[in-house]
Amino acid sequence: KYRYDETHAANVAANSMKLFDLLKEDHGLGPRERLLLEVAGILHDIGTFISPQGHHRHSSYLIDAADIFGLRKADKDIVSKVALYHRRQVPGPADPAYMSLSRHDRAVVSKLSAIIRVAEALDKSHQQKIRDFTLERDRDTITIRPIGESVDLSIERQALAKKDSLFTDVLGATLVLKQ
Repeated sequence: KYRYDETHAANVAANSMKLFDLLKEDHGLGPRERLLLEVAGILHDIGTFISPQGHHRHSSYLIDAADIFGLRKADKDIVSKVALYHRRQVPGPADPAYMSLSRHDRAVVSKLSAIIRVAEALDKSHQQKIRDFTLERDRDTITIRPIGESVDLSIERQALAKKDSLFTDVLGATLVLKQ
């Protein structure tokens, strides 16, 4: 219905799930939050139906307005906020809707937003260059190593450098993309 890039959305959702699973010790979230992240990954770009400019806000609005089978209002609020924060905007006191969430749900939104931003950066070119990867930890640095054929990842590397600040703030580690 919303004519979004379904292949990109599926890749962002899959990479989000992989990151979620590999970072389980860091974020401490469970299966409910994993499902909400997957839904947010699939829906994060539906706002381009309204306008590519500010599509994150439009995605949030569309999610808020939709009936999504199986999601309670509280779940939808989290998915909506994660879609909103998948770009530049940072969760915080400037957003009254974010502040109206419970303390626990605000923490969930922040963690899931940090993860989806990384997954979005890993497919910045919308060409699904990174479909699988491993993570390597070294103190406060997490290195993402793509698995598969060697391709030019300069766009993804640049996007990750722009989007990793929320991840660093929320999960306490900087990210590096290496081949």
